[in-house]
Amino acid sequence: MVKDNVESNERNLLACFEILRGLDKLIPERICKYILQGQDPLVLEDLNQLSQTYNGEKRVYGRLGFPGATNIIYYFTEKKQPIKARALFYQQWTDNYTPEQIIRFGKVLAATYIENMRQSRVYSEQKNIDVITPNLPLWFLYLFLDGLVSTLFSYNQSAEQIILERQNWSVQQLHQLLEIEQKGLGKQLLFAIFDRQQTPESYLEYFHYVFMINGLLPYIYEHLEWFKALPEQGLSRLGQLHQLQYIANQDKLKQDVIDLLVKQSTSNIKAISELATTLLLSLPIDIIQAELQVLLDQGTPKQRCHAINLLVRVSVNRKILEEALTRQTNKTVIKTIEGALSRLSGNEDAKQQEIELIIPPFESIVEVDLPSKARDILQQNYQEILVQQQKKAEQEIQYNQEYGYKITSEQQRYAQLKTITVSDLDAIFDCLNGKGDIDQADTKNKLIYEVILNKGRLPSLPEFNLYHLLRAEKICHHEPNSFHLGLSFSHHEILLRTDLRQLVEVMNKIDYVPDAKRTIAAAFLMNYYYEATTEVDPNLIWPFFAENSVYLDEALGLLPSQEVQNSGYFFEKERGIKILTFFPKLPAKYVTYLLELALGETQSLRLLSQKALSVLLDIHCRVEEALMSTKQAQRILAAKWLVKLGQKSSIKALNNALNKEKSESVQATLLAALESLGENINQYLTPTKLLDDAQKGLAGKKPADAKWLDESLIPALTWQSGKVVDPQIITWWIWLAVKLKEPANPLLIIYTRLLSLKSQHELGVFILHAFIKQDTLTPTLEEAEIEAKLKAKQRWKDYLDYAKRYPEYYGQYENMTLNEAFEMIKQEVLARLVGSAIKSKGVLSLIGGIQGNTAVSIIKNYIKNYQIRRGQIEAMLESIAVSDDPLIIQFLLSIARRYRTPSVQKKAKLLINQIAEQKQWTADELADRTIPTAGLDESGVLSLDYGERIFTATLDDKFKFVLKNAEGKEIKTLPEARKSEDETLVKEAKKQFSNSKKALKQLLELQTARLYEAMCLQRRWSVLAWQEYLYSHPIMRLLIQRLVWLEVNEAGGIIKSFRPTEDGSLIDLNDDEITLSKENDITVAHSALLTDEVVKTWQKHLTDYKVPPILTQFNHSLPDVSHIEENIIDDRKGWLTDSFTIRNILIKQGYKRDDIEDGACFYGYYKYFSELELYINIEFSGSYVPEENIPAVLYNLYFSKKQGGSCNAIDINDVPPVLLAEAYADYMAVANASSGFDPEWEKKGLW
Repeated sequence: MVKDNVESNERNLLACFEILRGLDKLIPERICKYILQGQDPLVLEDLNQLSQTYNGEKRVYGRLGFPGATNIIYYFTEKKQPIKARALFYQQWTDNYTPEQIIRFGKVLAATYIENMRQSRVYSEQKNIDVITPNLPLWFLYLFLDGLVSTLFSYNQSAEQIILERQNWSVQQLHQLLEIEQKGLGKQLLFAIFDRQQTPESYLEYFHYVFMINGLLPYIYEHLEWFKALPEQGLSRLGQLHQLQYIANQDKLKQDVIDLLVKQSTSNIKAISELATTLLLSLPIDIIQAELQVLLDQGTPKQRCHAINLLVRVSVNRKILEEALTRQTNKTVIKTIEGALSRLSGNEDAKQQEIELIIPPFESIVEVDLPSKARDILQQNYQEILVQQQKKAEQEIQYNQEYGYKITSEQQRYAQLKTITVSDLDAIFDCLNGKGDIDQADTKNKLIYEVILNKGRLPSLPEFNLYHLLRAEKICHHEPNSFHLGLSFSHHEILLRTDLRQLVEVMNKIDYVPDAKRTIAAAFLMNYYYEATTEVDPNLIWPFFAENSVYLDEALGLLPSQEVQNSGYFFEKERGIKILTFFPKLPAKYVTYLLELALGETQSLRLLSQKALSVLLDIHCRVEEALMSTKQAQRILAAKWLVKLGQKSSIKALNNALNKEKSESVQATLLAALESLGENINQYLTPTKLLDDAQKGLAGKKPADAKWLDESLIPALTWQSGKVVDPQIITWWIWLAVKLKEPANPLLIIYTRLLSLKSQHELGVFILHAFIKQDTLTPTLEEAEIEAKLKAKQRWKDYLDYAKRYPEYYGQYENMTLNEAFEMIKQEVLARLVGSAIKSKGVLSLIGGIQGNTAVSIIKNYIKNYQIRRGQIEAMLESIAVSDDPLIIQFLLSIARRYRTPSVQKKAKLLINQIAEQKQWTADELADRTIPTAGLDESGVLSLDYGERIFTATLDDKFKFVLKNAEGKEIKTLPEARKSEDETLVKEAKKQFSNSKKALKQLLELQTARLYEAMCLQRRWSVLAWQEYLYSHPIMRLLIQRLVWLEVNEAGGIIKSFRPTEDGSLIDLNDDEITLSKENDITVAHSALLTDEVVKTWQKHLTDYKVPPILTQFNHSLPDVSHIEENIIDDRKGWLTDSFTIRNILIKQGYKRDDIEDGACFYGYYKYFSELELYINIEFSGSYVPEENIPAVLYNLYFSKKQGGSCNAIDINDVPPVLLAEAYADYMAVANASSGFDPEWEKKGLW
């Protein structure tokens, strides 16, 4: 029997290393002898030499199946036999092998380690194991990682089943192995258990079996003091996190290592301190208080402050802090205790408010049966889907025959659909009514789900309710979870009307999931890619979480996460706080922590926390206390928050803080806050005071981010009084602006407005040009030529080679010369941006006084050339948004309506909304009321004053200026000044005329686009607003004369169509003059809204009167959508053109390219209308980036509320008629520019 075991062991060991025979015929046997008998120890050196000799497919480590690797990809390689053999070795372990043999096995594996090999994972291939700790020998790490990570993995078994393969392993055995090798080495075992050096964080989930090894918890208790000392002994960041995660799952251990948790809660590493704090706060309050009191008396000042804040979080008895205050001598600690006592008083007020929180009751949903009509609908749905799928299957067969493919997905789906019988439909009907279950294959269940919900027929039945929907969902998903539930909120309107407590009740009644409450909480709190809270009425959400606050506690980190460790899923803090913003009264237990976040570093958490805290009646008092914080950043944030709260009573606290403040940055913020709250700060704005402040500030060190700006180039500036500004003041403003890092800092805006208008403009132009110059620095010509000289020869050779091998792509380089390669590289280098001024964006707060036409022109040019610099563009927009210049406001409106970068568009929208809110207008009213006039007065005349003479300019019917002299005679250009005239005045008049021409050009471009969008969206003006802001505007009245308009009643019914004429009257299509009723609205006419007869009459009218149209009002008709399927228009699918034609047509119409997908490809263009949150999508066969002109096939047109493909298409009947007609016209424009339908179009796509 012993002999059999020896032979069996030898066979298995040979199997572990047999794959190396191809590198050395004798080495497998030599390794076996060494492991089993200790003979031939030189084999380790030879094996290591083999490891260093062979690379690629012959690499020893790879051939063995990557022993000790921490990436599961290796479990699916062709090297399965060595892995299986090693897995058997680890299973047999000490039953078949002695400790010495196991150690020698580990040393063999360690011999494959290559010293000084740079660890990399190119294509996920490890070169060595991750040395998770330097405290243990390599042989042990190989055994440990290979036995408990690399060879333990299965998709088909639970962790509890898998770990049974190591049931004969124990921590004590591992300790013994280390002690055999070296006395005292066993003490370091805990580093193997917890340390994770060199291991990517994403791989941590593969270590969970380590914590399931026999005897681990008792072993930790045997070495408890050493366990608690691991962080001090060099445990890595990930190791410390792993240690805390292990503690989180051991309730008793959590209490027994409370001193470790307290220490770790003060860690400088945020993730560690947050998790330790969460574990600490999950313990009984009396235990926490006792330990924190020790820290309060014995810790460092930093630790004592931390202990104070934690004591406030757990609402400690204030006497403890009052007594501690008498024992403290450190000023910072004393200040922190004083603030904590104040916060505790505030918590009492919050508790009182919480008592007043009334959670509304909810009505249970009554379970009813669907009527027999529902069974007929199921049959109708099934027949429709079956016919559609048959067609798709036949098309697939034809496609395969034509192109030699073997695609069967549509045929398989059709075959599966045909298996649905009458009995199945009966079973579905019964199942929906709760009278049976359906247990089919997943594929068939998904088809059944489609049958149930096809075209929304069943959900539209009055009897259909949440019971039926959830049963349908359960059929589809079989084992539904929070991810599926959260997605359902965006797909089913019935859920949007459901109180989450109703959802719990129904889910429990139909046995939907094991834990209904947690499933619902996870749908709203889990860090999924979607966010369910954006879909649902907040009043249907907060009552559930008020009754189940434990889930909010978990999200906020007040309780440990209950999700699988290192799974990547967790309840997200932002989502938890967002739900708290829905509460009418904030629960007191969250107040202290939210205050920390509200004054913290993370902007998203800060803003949400401030919003949640805004319901507290005394929140301004708590924020005022933060003005005395020891942290400068918190003092600044507190001052800004007080401005948002708008309580004038805070002025006193701000003044007190200002008198004590020494930091220039904080002083600036405090001054701006005082001014915003209505305090007179003129005493701080005198030239003398400003010069004094400047001299003090300039005595310090110049900010590093301002070193590029040459102050000697600052133009000479004057105050509003006309007196000269001391240059030191402007220099200090620049320094301060850079320090504050805010493109629209309120104080600096106040400062610049002290200057004369001319000086505000000149300073703005200087700063903006200087900023852009620094931001767009490129290499010098000399540098470009040096680089081109170094690389030209290789580029030349490469392109000639490409031209030979890939003539279809690189044929144009067939005759490339060396000089052409040199020039190509030189131009590339010269276009390369090497500078950036983003860290100096605060300096842009000084450009608010720049004239609109100048600012718009400069920034538009920057955007055109450097659109990838999103941060800089947003900073520029924010800095000019403080201006009331109509041109600037219109420019912001144009970007808010449509811009290629979503974040920039979002920023512009935010700025426009802020401006409109300040003026108490809507965004549309703002757009109407700030249309520039290009200098024209109400009668449409531009006056140009030469002093002795006044010239005038008016617009002709082509929107060109017509100049006239003082006698009314037309002239071509403005004359030079007479000797008796003031040259400065004449120069200003010429500049005024030049600016008016630029402003007119911008205005016409912006307003034409705006009118087109108004037409598409069928925007309505009240008659009074239309008359005041469009009809009475000197330029807009010329534009609206070229359009036909509709007078509509409140319900949208058309009363009459009309056109404004050149003489100021309004005429209908019969040329009769009409008047408008003040009770009605006005909208732009379109052929989609009028009868063919009316359209033809207006077309004739416009032709007869020679009115040049500015919009295509009557050119585009509605498409026939009666036969479209799945709300997708594809009547020109298969029409062949090229990618540049599609691009040029659609970009000109305001479309943007779709997101780039894998392979640097994109497959469509879209136009977004933010007012309706609606996308027009036109898809084609695709193109590459960077773009080359390639054949392209037009596909389809559809509308959606979100991007992501035609699966998101909305009901075509929900699209406004004018928008549908115009979108279809864009689709047809591409088709009309094509060569027509190509029967072989399917061969012309990218793939």
